[in-house]
Amino acid sequence: PSKRVAFGGGTTSKIPLGGLGLVAAVGTRRWRRPQKAGALARRRLVCHAAAEVATLGVGQASPEAVSKPRALQLVQIDLEQNKVVLNEEDLQVLEKALEETGVEKVAIIGVMGAFRTGKSFLLDLMLRYLREKHPPKGYVSNLPEACEVPDWVAERQVPDWAVNCGPNLLEGREGSTQDREGFVWRPGMEKCTEGIWVWSEVFVCKAGDEDVAVALMDTQGAWDARMSKEQSATIFGLTTLLASRLIYNVSKQIQQDKIDNLLYFTDFAKAALRALERDTGVKREPFQTLEFLVRDWPHYQENVGIPAARSMMKNHLDQYFDPKMSQDTKSVDALRDLFHDIDVWCLPHPSLKIENESWDGNLAVIEKPFWRFINGYLEKIFAPAELQAKQNLGNAITVSTFGTVVREFSGAFSDAAPQAKTFSEAMEASTGLLARDVAIKKAKQLLTEKALSKASAVTDKEFDEIAAMATELAEAEFSNKAIFGTTEGIEERKALLLQEVQEEIQRARDDNERKLEASLTGLTNFSLLGLGAFAIDRVSDVTCDWWSGFCRDISTDLSYVYVAVFAWVGFNLYLISEKQGQLNATAAALELAKTVVRQIDRNLKGVQKATGSDKDAIVDVDVDKKP
Repeated sequence: PSKRVAFGGGTTSKIPLGGLGLVAAVGTRRWRRPQKAGALARRRLVCHAAAEVATLGVGQASPEAVSKPRALQLVQIDLEQNKVVLNEEDLQVLEKALEETGVEKVAIIGVMGAFRTGKSFLLDLMLRYLREKHPPKGYVSNLPEACEVPDWVAERQVPDWAVNCGPNLLEGREGSTQDREGFVWRPGMEKCTEGIWVWSEVFVCKAGDEDVAVALMDTQGAWDARMSKEQSATIFGLTTLLASRLIYNVSKQIQQDKIDNLLYFTDFAKAALRALERDTGVKREPFQTLEFLVRDWPHYQENVGIPAARSMMKNHLDQYFDPKMSQDTKSVDALRDLFHDIDVWCLPHPSLKIENESWDGNLAVIEKPFWRFINGYLEKIFAPAELQAKQNLGNAITVSTFGTVVREFSGAFSDAAPQAKTFSEAMEASTGLLARDVAIKKAKQLLTEKALSKASAVTDKEFDEIAAMATELAEAEFSNKAIFGTTEGIEERKALLLQEVQEEIQRARDDNERKLEASLTGLTNFSLLGLGAFAIDRVSDVTCDWWSGFCRDISTDLSYVYVAVFAWVGFNLYLISEKQGQLNATAAALELAKTVVRQIDRNLKGVQKATGSDKDAIVDVDVDKKP
């Protein structure tokens, strides 16, 4: 059956419901633009009625999907107890999602700012963009069905990714009758997000020439009336430490008070960095990108192009960050010392209608300039040239270390009152952890290349040399990267690292010894042939060699066989003895003997079983023949 359904803007479409129900058909419609442009009204596109259980509907969920995507609350600020609370259960869900991507590095896009500035709304648009451009694992598209498209999609040049999930932005709309598929938002003035959230879907994108796992982070509205200055700084600090691109959401324009909000935390970070520079002589920015996203920017001229708009954006940023134009150089210097890159993007107001509490997420009310600029912005930040894997002081956070880093940071800020000491502890723990991760991987790689991947075992002397190289390499890598913290703390972590390296070396040594012991087992069948020939020759000596010329000829031929076999086995033992010592040669000979005995035992049991089966069959036949 089918039903004519109204889209935003008044145009209607006829789509098959396919048993999905009206809500699923409307809320998860998927459109594709035609190859050739036609009339604006009633263009025919491709519509997917998604069979997902959730509103956002990027396609039918795979049967392997265990749970629906959802927002994961990693961190909560207990305002009464003034504590940072880590949600271990949700963190483990995110760790699993990261591991399932199959990539090594992580990129976190974090959005923060004052409450009610549209952070969650922005992140839900990001979700739509990523689901269209980089579908998550397990995505299965539905078969297309032709449907009519509302006029406003073409008239306002709405990008495909924005409407392919349906004409209404219901993903995180509080009060929606459908299952939530985005960060929670609500129209009006009431605050929405509590704590730090990360979406459970992870998207694989290109950062330069490598794949990274991209996750989206939403934060509690800092600097509001409910939160103290210390609590707001804690939110900012944790988000900054975790995000590779920190998007600072501000309304209408950058203002000095918005910059000052950041300085409470940056003062502590700078104090810790001064200690690092004093102790090591190293000066570097600990964080990557800070981007001011100016919402509801009112200064664009009609139909202004993106290049001209970018020039206007840069001029606006320079008013606060160019030393020639800014009067407050202290705050500018503080941020530039902490962030490798500071950028800006200005978005026009989407529509005054979305501020009404009655707005139901209908995208038809959003105006054309907003679509143009939001599309340009998302194309920019998710481009391979802009996207970066998360690093801390040059050490990349990997899929395997992300969860531990989050736990370390949360523990350092547990009292929701950041200080230079807590920042130092967090950075020391994370850089030490990441340095250890790199060092142990380098050691494993060397052991694999030099020993484990070899078809034959290496000598004890060669293995000792390889083990020494692996230990030296791991120690050098760690010392080069673990540059933050006290000397005692770094040395303690180095000792733990070297202990782990020795454990890896011992595992590799055991594997090499097993390979050594098994070095002659490939001659098992060859040895059985020699033993068989020798046994038959000995039997013939007793039974028929003394009276039969034929037996003597066979016995002579058999002697050639087993002498050749034993000579070849002996030659291989000699080579092992010369290369790896007599003890190792003896061990290899004993292993060969054991495998030969096991093979003989298996053969005898096989013969016995076959013989027993034949006897049973004969008995059964005899019994049947009895009168």
